[in-house]
Amino acid sequence: MPMMASQMERSAGNYSAGPSRLPDEVRAMVAQDVLDLDGSGIGCLEHSHRGEVFDQVLSQTESLTRSVLGVPSEYSVLFLQGGATQQFGMIPMNFVGGGASAHTNTGVWTTKAIRAAEQFGPTVLVFDGAEDQFRSLPDPGALHIPQDASFFHTCANNTVMGTQWNRLPRPPAGVPHICDMSSEIGSRVLDWDNLDMLYAGCQKNLGVAGTVLVVIKNELLARSQAPTPFNYQEHAVAGSRLNTPPTFGIVVLRRMLEWIQQHGGVQSMARRAQQRAQLLYEAIESTQGYWRAHASTESRSVMNITWHGPNPEAESQFLSQAKALGFSGLKGHRSVGGLRASVYNAADEAACEKLAELIQSSPRSSK
Repeated sequence: MPMMASQMERSAGNYSAGPSRLPDEVRAMVAQDVLDLDGSGIGCLEHSHRGEVFDQVLSQTESLTRSVLGVPSEYSVLFLQGGATQQFGMIPMNFVGGGASAHTNTGVWTTKAIRAAEQFGPTVLVFDGAEDQFRSLPDPGALHIPQDASFFHTCANNTVMGTQWNRLPRPPAGVPHICDMSSEIGSRVLDWDNLDMLYAGCQKNLGVAGTVLVVIKNELLARSQAPTPFNYQEHAVAGSRLNTPPTFGIVVLRRMLEWIQQHGGVQSMARRAQQRAQLLYEAIESTQGYWRAHASTESRSVMNITWHGPNPEAESQFLSQAKALGFSGLKGHRSVGGLRASVYNAADEAACEKLAELIQSSPRSSK
């Protein structure tokens, strides 16, 4: 069934932090997949995860993941259930061993990851941004990461606070670097020399909720020590089918990776992300202090633009105006307040321009 214009307009104005907007082309293809997957006559919600048709979907999705993200051959690609939060527990369960894990605390998600790791062994905090409300990130080269850490954990982009590492910290040789990339995966070129494992909930940049992409170096994979069904090595040996995988989410992930590839790849996504972010930050700055970005300038995210108004009333008025224009998902996270526009890969450029106009039309401060 073709989408009505109003439906497409509402989707274009969706700034939800996740689950988030899908490109119109992807939604149309997935709608067809639900009815008939790859000409099989059976919809993707009904196919066996061990059948021939889904075999092809899984193979194609892994191939696309490697191609789009530039994954080296010495890494395994896994499609798991549970999302990124489940990885907070699975990672230390597999890799803590007898040593301490090292962490940077840059917001809500790293705080949860640290608490999970503490249940399996000692932790070392090499940076804690809580003192300035997680507004800024440190110089990556200034961190002192223990050489004997069992692993080093980071979060590339913080959806709640609106901060992002411009360059990820690099641990000492021999310390595996594990990175949560849920809200920036597919939006910039990856430095695989500085990544032993990445994981990403797909509901922000790569699809729908309930699916997590894990890319892990085989050398680290061999150290997996958790029991079934939390052991990464067992999932790899089983080809992501140790249990029933999130089949629908994998189908959507395949379509999203195809879309990224067809629209210029990760390099194009990175360029467009920078342009959208610059547009919105400049709109915020143009209000002469009426609106104020939450994150410090050098740490600002290009995925999640967070800002505050002079008072809660002004923010509520803005949300009402935005809703009248067809925008949604702009209310800030409950732990931070304020406003937030999540502009992931599928963000609509024209809608971002209209949002920037709305921001600029707000009253100026009376300095």
